[in-house]
Amino acid sequence: MNFITKKAISFFCSLIISVSLVPLQPFQVQAAPSESVTDRIYGNTLYDTAVEISKRGWDSAPVAVLATGKNFPDALTGTVLARTVNGPLLLTESDRLSPVVSAELKRLGTTEVYLLGGTVALNPGIEESLINQGIEPKRLSGWDQYGTAAEIARVAAPSSSQAFLVNGELFPDALSISSYAAAQGIPVLLTRPNSLPKETAEALTELGVSEVTFVGGKAVIHDSIEEQLSKLPQPVKVTARYAGYDQYETNAVVLNELSFDTSKVYVATGKNFPDALAGAAFAGKSNTPILLIPSSQLGNLTTIYLNQKRATGSAFTIFGGVGVINYKMEGVIRTGVVQPRVSLQYTQGGFGGTNGMLNQVKLIPSPATDYADIIAPSWYYLDDTADGNVVGGWDATPKDYTQFTTTVQARNLKVLPVIQSSWATTSTVDTVMASETLRAKLIGQIMDRIKSINADGVVIDFEFMSNETGPYLTQFMKELYAKLHPLNKLVVQAVMPRTGSEAWLEEFDYSALAQHVDYLHIMTYDYSHGTPGPIAPLDWSKKVLNYTKAQGVDMRKVLLGIPYYGVDWVATGKPAAPYSRVARGLNTLYGPTSDKDLSGMTELIAQYKGSVQRDASQVPYFSYTDAKGAPHIVYYDDAQSWNAKMELLNQYGLAGVGAWSLYWTINPECSNRLLPILKQHLR
Repeated sequence: MNFITKKAISFFCSLIISVSLVPLQPFQVQAAPSESVTDRIYGNTLYDTAVEISKRGWDSAPVAVLATGKNFPDALTGTVLARTVNGPLLLTESDRLSPVVSAELKRLGTTEVYLLGGTVALNPGIEESLINQGIEPKRLSGWDQYGTAAEIARVAAPSSSQAFLVNGELFPDALSISSYAAAQGIPVLLTRPNSLPKETAEALTELGVSEVTFVGGKAVIHDSIEEQLSKLPQPVKVTARYAGYDQYETNAVVLNELSFDTSKVYVATGKNFPDALAGAAFAGKSNTPILLIPSSQLGNLTTIYLNQKRATGSAFTIFGGVGVINYKMEGVIRTGVVQPRVSLQYTQGGFGGTNGMLNQVKLIPSPATDYADIIAPSWYYLDDTADGNVVGGWDATPKDYTQFTTTVQARNLKVLPVIQSSWATTSTVDTVMASETLRAKLIGQIMDRIKSINADGVVIDFEFMSNETGPYLTQFMKELYAKLHPLNKLVVQAVMPRTGSEAWLEEFDYSALAQHVDYLHIMTYDYSHGTPGPIAPLDWSKKVLNYTKAQGVDMRKVLLGIPYYGVDWVATGKPAAPYSRVARGLNTLYGPTSDKDLSGMTELIAQYKGSVQRDASQVPYFSYTDAKGAPHIVYYDDAQSWNAKMELLNQYGLAGVGAWSLYWTINPECSNRLLPILKQHLR
């Protein structure tokens, strides 16, 4: 994560490589919002997610329900049926029985499956596949979705005085009522906006329904439907209408008006139907609500509902991966912060014992989500043979990788291992990026490693390359993102800081790269690299952010680089290299390290009675002369300068921070200053 100009490489490479950069400290805390336990059930596809929900809800199920995952009308009312037969609602492609569904039916010991919809929704080949698996298929279908819903209702609730009526051309309102209807055994039937379908009218009469509840506003179910119901041979009375100005407000009204067990709340996207549909069959077992949320800002009623349930101790389970309900929205659900900041914390390798990467994370007090969201361990390198291979390193072994991931995820944090390139030669990145074959090989290796350790994504940190490699780097990120995003894996790219005047950094096309990542971590640190100066002066950081904004980058994707380290510059007396540098933390590191024990800034100030001054960026610095007579000048960060940097988050509307690294905070004196300021600005 080092920022060094290529022009300076020949002079300073040996110095820089010997130093592992890293960061410093903070300030005070303000009251934090209440926080809930948040779980997530998801798979790589919508079919996998339905299977994962099934695994969570059923150890066995002699009978199951199967619907298409491609379109909603035939499947909408199936949750009541699923509850009646006490089995899951699974989803498959229209033209075949998905292998993951076939395997799940085998695990459940299923002998009978209800197919929802006609042969367009689920073609006859699926029936054949079920029969070949020893499962009896039973198809419930009508001429259209209204007829199919009526057929489902006849099996799911053959006798009922009540029913819910929803618009058959939209899906959100049906999803809002589905888990409650399933739990209570109340059929859900469909209507057109202004005309009651014949199939629905016949079903109401046959089931003995005398009262219905409309779910949806007057734009989706017109008042004329109430009049049509009153004129049926057996008149049906409308006893209530649950409605809001949009599907999310309608959903909140349903959840507030009806009686649910809210010790747990299930959350699904309101943009699509599959996750909520499969989840509602599960939620119906315990009369648990399904909360529908948008992809960005929540409405008032949804926010109020979330806050109330969080305050009363409800646990939240999200249906779907981060590609469906993104990480920012998960933060809203968990903490109630409408625009949560992302805290990406790097762990630095090469240190064992009490300073190892896992122990760097363990220093974060509980709940860890008060201070961090993503942990990025320095694990992998692009092999300098430039053959597209990834090599592991630092102090981790394959067993360590798994232990690290499991331990960190148990604290509700994400794990995104870092893949870096070395500073040995530009040809490593240049060669791999320029080759379509090698890019594909590298992406395959990244995916294999993510899968093997159950990581939540990856951080790409390729820094040393030629300008000409820029378009290839962008193409690589495009190809990588296309593979990982559908798998609900996060992609973060760490990029060198640009102000527009650095001709040697043109390979980092911010605007293009930002299109193919979840977050762009701009490493705004290591500004001074040849002569004494601040690590991250405020005016320079602003120039970098101004340049970024001018490139048209969505600043809500940008993570601001924050250094936890300082640099002790030592005068050498050598004209060719007048200064050497030593990275130091705010306080002395504790425990055995692979290098010599380094005094921290606080200890140096006390030892040499240094007089601390501040530059125009509020960055502190001081001078001293060591026992050998060598003059030193030290630049670092403390609460005041760190606080000034964090103010940039609001000024530029940034996503959060990417901080290098937790290694420098392992001293409690350091972490006690750092963690509160993270909580203050990010939560």
